[in-house]
Amino acid sequence: MTKNRSRSLFVLFSIILVVCLIACFVNFTYPLAVKGNYYSYSNFVSNLKLGEDISSSLRIVYRAEQGEEELTTNYTELRQSTMNDLKHIVEAEGYKDVSVAEYGSDGIVISIGNLLTIDDKNAVEALIGNPTAISFSMDAEKTDIYATAKDIKNVTTGSNVSQTGEVIYFTMIEFNDDIKDVPADTSIYINIGEQQLQWTYGVIDGQIPITLESFTSELDAVTFANQIKTGMLDLSLTQISSDYVSASYGEFSTLLLAISVAIFVIFAFVFLIVRYKQMGWLAVFNLLFFTVVGLFLLQSIPLVHINLAGLIAIMICFVLAIDGMVMVFEKAKEHYQNGTQLYIAFREAQKESLFKTIFLNAIVLIAGFICLFMPIASIQSFGWVALVLSLVSAFTNLALMRLFIKMYLALNNENGKKCNFHRGGKDA
Repeated sequence: MTKNRSRSLFVLFSIILVVCLIACFVNFTYPLAVKGNYYSYSNFVSNLKLGEDISSSLRIVYRAEQGEEELTTNYTELRQSTMNDLKHIVEAEGYKDVSVAEYGSDGIVISIGNLLTIDDKNAVEALIGNPTAISFSMDAEKTDIYATAKDIKNVTTGSNVSQTGEVIYFTMIEFNDDIKDVPADTSIYINIGEQQLQWTYGVIDGQIPITLESFTSELDAVTFANQIKTGMLDLSLTQISSDYVSASYGEFSTLLLAISVAIFVIFAFVFLIVRYKQMGWLAVFNLLFFTVVGLFLLQSIPLVHINLAGLIAIMICFVLAIDGMVMVFEKAKEHYQNGTQLYIAFREAQKESLFKTIFLNAIVLIAGFICLFMPIASIQSFGWVALVLSLVSAFTNLALMRLFIKMYLALNNENGKKCNFHRGGKDA
């Protein structure tokens, strides 16, 4: 490999790594609206499904009732569609660990996990609320009904900038095509349960863009839109109970565990850099790829839930990834001390450490596979994490790191001191 190609590859992999790190740890909202909606990106870490021992959860039970106009429709079908719509509303706001199930003969229970703080619990309750019926009437007495929730096609949010430079947030209600327009100077009354709003600009092109004085941010418009959406559910929901369950190991267990993991990772990085200098930086480069690939897979596989046992498996596999590199570095160091050229020392070290690296990863892989068949959820969590990350460790050690070493040796194939290697020992 030539030096120019090696430099180009390092630049390419660096760009890829930066993009992957952003995907792992940064949440952001897309700068351009799509059909009036500003969609948000939720990072890999946020999407991890955490166990109840290290994260809090919220459980809300509703009574689901049919309206008079729905009595001819099968209740089971209506309840199933209501459950699906309710789950979609919550997941659309970035909550990934959501499950909705039947509760008794006439109820629905929704459980939301990964609520790390009490603020998350309040946000979910505000999002769902207590869904109420929605109707649109031509008079304040609700005798002349113009449309109901069944006539709504879509609800979106957006913002405009006024001539004075003020940002105006709005919720756009779009009706079905068979709903007739109303002149712009005609009032429409929006009835949400006992609440009534008056819109004095009619219905144009089947749409009502609602702007309220209370819309001081995009969140206010989104909250109102969600209130409309929950009112569009096929069944009327009445909240029976709401239970907030703290993490088994304490409310701040996730934060404390995250700090502990961060300290461990930083310590490992410092150790590698101090002991192996430039090769240590290369090892850190490789470990960051191990991290981003591992997080992507852990948050992508639906069956993976991270509890305390899963975190232990993460630490074991992280150490396994480090051990594979240290094994190569130490053997290469021995060969270099005995007078072998640097590139030959690494080549021989990789050959000698190949079997042990494969063996160690295979042991963890098999242990993880066995744990999947255990009846205890915590052990299954350990199994899934060990299974996934042992494969990632093997890939980064046996494929990526070998490529990175080859790229590095194209730039430095003689000077072992840059890797903290010395002929005949450090003091020789």
